[in-house]
Formats: sequence, structure tokens, C-alpha cells
Amino acid sequence: MSEENNDISRRDWLRTVAATVVAGSIAGGVLSSCRRGNDDWLPLRADARGEDKNPFDADVIVAALPGEVRCVGCNRCMPCSFGVDIPSMYKAYNEAVRNGEIPASGKDYRNGGGAERCRAFVDRIEEEIGDRHIAHRCAGCGKCDSVCPMKLPIAEQMRSIGRLIDLTREETDSI
Repeated sequence: MSEENNDISRRDWLRTVAATVVAGSIAGGVLSSCRRGNDDWLPLRADARGEDKNPFDADVIVAALPGEVRCVGCNRCMPCSFGVDIPSMYKAYNEAVRNGEIPASGKDYRNGGGAERCRAFVDRIEEEIGDRHIAHRCAGCGKCDSVCPMKLPIAEQMRSIGRLIDLTREETDSI
């Protein structure tokens, strides 16, 4: 494969993975085998068949975001097997919610300067937490969910926040 053909966006790569899961290939089996009982790949499978909304759309991503999270910072969820600094992510996310950096809707994200406001959140967490420890690294193993005294759906929320981070990076890096 020539080098110019290696340029692929993260969104295109994720769509390729989703299509692979639909096809039931070995890679799809590996990806879905590490998931808990509620298979979060179902929206991706439906999208790959054209039966559901695009899970990479700002409307879908923002709709999945939690409001302010009631994390008490007990650190029982740590250490994360994938390196996510969960308490720090929640602290930064809650601050961004209070500061209005997290969009209220997909329309707010697209038309209300939401991408630029979110970029301030992403820049701050990259500086404070570091790229190796932010939410988009979450693989959804669920170990954190089982030990959380607040019964937070941590893995689901980290993946939602991670999708927002990826969308924001893609949108603002292309400007």
C-alpha cells in the first residue's frame, strides 16, 4: 500500500471497525468478546447496515453525554487497566459543564460555537491530565463500574466523553 493511501481519519477507521464487527470477522469477535453483557456495539452495527443514526454525529454524541457527574473522588475505580485517570476526568468534565464548555445539544455544538468551547475543555485536560490518561482511552471493560460506590456507569460515560473529545479534535483540527 502506498503511503498516501495510509491517511485515514479516526472516524473512517471507526466506521471500518464497525463494518468489520458487522461482518463477524475475527477482529469483530475479538472486539466484542471483551464487552460486558450490554453490547455497546449495537448502535455501530445498526449504523453500518444503515438502520440507525450515525453514532459519529454531534447529535448522537452530545445526547449520550452525562450532566454533571456525582463522582466523590474515592479512587476505588483506580488504577484503570487502560490508563484512564477517571477521577481527574470527572473533575475536569464537571468543571467544563459548570463553565458552559460542554454543549447542551448537537445543534448547540454545530451552530453555537460548541466545538470551540469544547476545544478549551480538551486543551485543558490534555495539559492537566495528559493524552495518555484521558477518556478516549477507555475500552469499556467495566471493572470500574463494579467498584463504584455511587453506582456510576463509568465505562459508558468515559466512552461518551471520549467520543466528544475525538469529535472536537477532528472538528477543530480541520479548521
